[in-house]
Amino acid sequence: MYKLKNYLLSMQSHWMVNQTTYNAVQDTLPLIAKYRAKDGVDNMGKTPVHKVVKKIFPDVYRVPLFRRHFCKLLMKEIEMMRKEIAFAGNESEDELRQIPEIVLREQVPELYRNMWFVVQTVLNPIFVALWQRDCKDPTTIQIANYNLKDKQQGAWHHDDSSEISVVVPLNTDSYVGGGTEFHNHGVLNPLPSGHALIFPSFTNLHKGLPVQSGDRYLLVFWLCDKQRTLDLYDNLP
Repeated sequence: MYKLKNYLLSMQSHWMVNQTTYNAVQDTLPLIAKYRAKDGVDNMGKTPVHKVVKKIFPDVYRVPLFRRHFCKLLMKEIEMMRKEIAFAGNESEDELRQIPEIVLREQVPELYRNMWFVVQTVLNPIFVALWQRDCKDPTTIQIANYNLKDKQQGAWHHDDSSEISVVVPLNTDSYVGGGTEFHNHGVLNPLPSGHALIFPSFTNLHKGLPVQSGDRYLLVFWLCDKQRTLDLYDNLP
C-alpha cells in the first residue's frame, strides 16, 4: 500500500477540479433536484453542464475535469509510486486487453478516496444532466500506462465491468501517438491533460491507439449504480 507524499493529493476537496466545470455543476444541481422532486415527469432540458460538455461522437463526450496543476502534481507522484509499487496487468482479463495499471482502491487508498469524492460531487451530476441516470459507484479507479516496452496499444473491447467509463489523460504533451478509436465512429486524438472522455461502457467498442514514443498515463474510472444492479437481480425470475 502506497502512502501519498504530496498532501494536496489526499485533500478531499474541489481544488483540483476545473473551475468552469465545477461552477457549471453547481449551477445544475438545483435543476437536478427539481427533476428528481417531480420523479422525472418533466424534461430536464438543457443545463449549465451542457455548456461545458462537448459531444464528440454519438453518446461520447469530453469535458475539462481536472486542472493542469493537479495533473502535473499527480505525474510527479506517479514517479515516486513507481519506486514502491509496480504497474501490472489485470490477470482476470485476456492478455491482449491487459494494460499495466495501479488500482487505487487497493494500492493508493488515499487517492482513491479523493477520486471517489470527485465521482459523487462532480461526475455523477454530469451523468444525470446528460442521461438522467445516476452512476456513482466505482467498480475500479486506476492509473493506466501505455508505453513501447510493456503495452504499446490496446485491443478492441467494451469496459465490461462498468456502465459509464471516464478516461482522463494526465501527460498528453509528454508522448507521441496514442488516442482512442471508437468502432463505427472514428479516431479521437489525445485530449489535453485533465480533460475527461466520457461514454457508456457497454455500447462503445473502442481501443487505445499505439504509442510511438514516451509513456502515456491515464486516470481511468469504471462506474456503475450498485443499487440499481442489485435491484435488477432481485427482480429476476
